[in-house]
Amino acid sequence: MRRNRATTFASVMEAYLKVATWSPNTLDRNLFRIKLINNRWGDVPVAQITPHDIGLYLQELVESRSIATRNRYLAILRKVFGYAFDNALIPTNPTDGLKQLKEPERIPTALTAAQFGQIMNVLPPYAQIIMGILHDTGMRAGELHSLRWRHVRSDQRRIVVEDAKNSELRLIPMTDYVYTMFEELRQGSAFSQTQKGQSRATIHWPDDSDPEGIVIPPIDIKKSLAVAAEKVGLPKLTRHMMRHTFATFLGSKGATDMDLMDLGGWKSVAMVRRYRKVVDERLDDVMDAFNEDGEEQISER
Repeated sequence: MRRNRATTFASVMEAYLKVATWSPNTLDRNLFRIKLINNRWGDVPVAQITPHDIGLYLQELVESRSIATRNRYLAILRKVFGYAFDNALIPTNPTDGLKQLKEPERIPTALTAAQFGQIMNVLPPYAQIIMGILHDTGMRAGELHSLRWRHVRSDQRRIVVEDAKNSELRLIPMTDYVYTMFEELRQGSAFSQTQKGQSRATIHWPDDSDPEGIVIPPIDIKKSLAVAAEKVGLPKLTRHMMRHTFATFLGSKGATDMDLMDLGGWKSVAMVRRYRKVVDERLDDVMDAFNEDGEEQISER
């Protein structure tokens, strides 16, 4: 692209996308953001966009959306203006000096025992099994749907998880529910899945005759979860919330940080301790005991 005072931001964006090294998933996530950025500056000559202009735009994103959204848009703008600068389309990069803002920590959402029970009562059978196993094991959804029959060690009441995220193996003890579910699934299973309208599709899960067979093949249960959430009055329901619920429950029952890291595959104490912020009644009990002892000591003085 030749340098031209009238070179528009949209044309620079288009040129950058041809050489961008984003993964397909990253590109998909950014397409809508790119559209909105082009709505703002697409027809504006790229050389006329100033740091002040970008700063105002980012502040609008913070006020209307979130700091996280602002940071995602800044990352795109840095790439595009960096490309323009490297190709001598602009004399300076207007995003230089603009920094990512610290994002507030997102506390994971966990269900109470009552909420989980309500959810299980309204889910279709195949979704009940998926959510129940995730709830009792803390596995990531991808780990469950990658589980092969050779990973299910019923004689040891253990599940072997090949942790794709951390490239490690870990063992998860089976609860009675998980053990029973896997034993029932060994014969193979078929479920009727409601589709749009009145049509139904049959879901087939393989038996254990092939050790390499996937126990529960990947399946989209988002619609079932959305319907269940609406029925019980939850704003949302996802498979990953079972992982949060697993860690929160065990933490409230006295599991240590190392226990949770070993069971759930978390690699840092900082990740695990997010769940302590959801519920940790043990610390409240400790402080209550401290208060009681302190009051007794004060009364004795």
